[in-house]
Amino acid sequence: MPITNFSLFLSITFVVSASPGPVMLSCMSNGGRLGLRKAVVGMLAASLGNIVLVLLSALGLGLIVSQNELLFNSLKWLGAAYLVFLGVQIIRAPVTTAESTPTPADMSAKSVWWSSFFIAISNPKGLIYFGALFPQFINYQQPLVLQFLVLTITFLITDLMWMLVYALAGNKIMLWLKTPKHQRLFNSISGFVLIAAGLFMALTGNAR
Repeated sequence: MPITNFSLFLSITFVVSASPGPVMLSCMSNGGRLGLRKAVVGMLAASLGNIVLVLLSALGLGLIVSQNELLFNSLKWLGAAYLVFLGVQIIRAPVTTAESTPTPADMSAKSVWWSSFFIAISNPKGLIYFGALFPQFINYQQPLVLQFLVLTITFLITDLMWMLVYALAGNKIMLWLKTPKHQRLFNSISGFVLIAAGLFMALTGNAR
C-alpha cells in the first residue's frame, strides 16, 4: 500500500474514531460511572465487535478481486460519498450527552462486555466504514490478507487509543461535551475534516 494511501486511511480513522459516537460515549460513560477496570472490559468487547465487522467486510472482497472496474469505482465513490455524508451528519448533529447512550442496568463486568459488544456491532458507522472504506485502500495486485491485517491493526490501535482517552477523561469530557458550544465546535471540526477527506478520495485515482 502506498504511503499516501496509508496516511489518508490513518487520518480518516483518527477522525472517525475520535468523533463522539455510540462506542466512544459508552466508553466515556463507563469510565466516569463504573471505573477504569470495567471501562477496559467494554473497550475490549467493542474491539471484538469491530473485528467481527472487519471479517464480514473481508468475506465480501471476492466480488472486487475480480477487478471489475465499474464495481471498484462504484465502491470508491460510495466510500467518498459516505465520508461527505458522515461529515455533514456530524456537523448537523443535535447536542447529545453521555447519558443518552445505553448503559448496563447490571453493573457486572459481563453486562458491560455484552452491552459494549452490541453497541459496536450494531453501530451503522462501523458497518459502513468497514464495508465501504476498507476496500478503498487495498491493492488488489498484492496479497490481500497482509493488507487487511495492516488496516485492521491500525484501526484497532487508533480506536483503542481514543476509547482509552474517553474512558480516562470520564466525567471531565462528559462535562465538556455537555456544553452545546463545545460540542458544536468539536462536531464542526470533525465534520469538515471528513468532508475534505471524502472530496480528496473522490478526486484521486484508483487505489489499486
